[in-house]
Amino acid sequence: MNPFQHIWSRFHAGHWPVGYRLRGSGAVNWVRFHSLPNSKRYADSDDERRTILQRQNLLASEVLGPDPCWLVQTHWITPAGMTDVADAHDPFAATRQFDLKPAFEFSDDDDDDDSVGWRVHAGQTRWTDGGFDELLTSIAEERAGPTLWMSEATGSIFAPYDGGVDLFLAKPEEATSLKAKYRDWLSSHPAGL
Repeated sequence: MNPFQHIWSRFHAGHWPVGYRLRGSGAVNWVRFHSLPNSKRYADSDDERRTILQRQNLLASEVLGPDPCWLVQTHWITPAGMTDVADAHDPFAATRQFDLKPAFEFSDDDDDDDSVGWRVHAGQTRWTDGGFDELLTSIAEERAGPTLWMSEATGSIFAPYDGGVDLFLAKPEEATSLKAKYRDWLSSHPAGL
């Protein structure tokens, strides 16, 4: 078992490192924040792009701090003979850019009961404000595959997506505290989506 697989299993056994799958499988202490006011999904201006980066850098700093963390990209495996339209955007460029190493593979059943294969790539890093802005922008614009950062010390996860950020925190009180601190960034949807 490689170092990332070991630490992932320690904190998140029974879950896979894909933000929406973590939420869907009931990972604990989940909270979602939207990247733009009024739950707007995509930026239309430079001001809105700055707002996305400001909010996401702030939340990542809260969750990850300056301590070591893991940057993770989980690649879907496109079956032979098929073409995934997202592959045209090179959704896993960050794997090469940040020299992420293969960690493990898993398969999961999708809604059609077909087996979907995934390859997890990970590398140690530290969160720095503004240090991942290019990658955050790619994620916000749906040009990057599933990407997340996980604290090595606590297992807390910062998982941005196009429209916002899913956080999976080590303790329930951390989720409560962040909800209070950034309440204007929460969804009005009853399920927090």
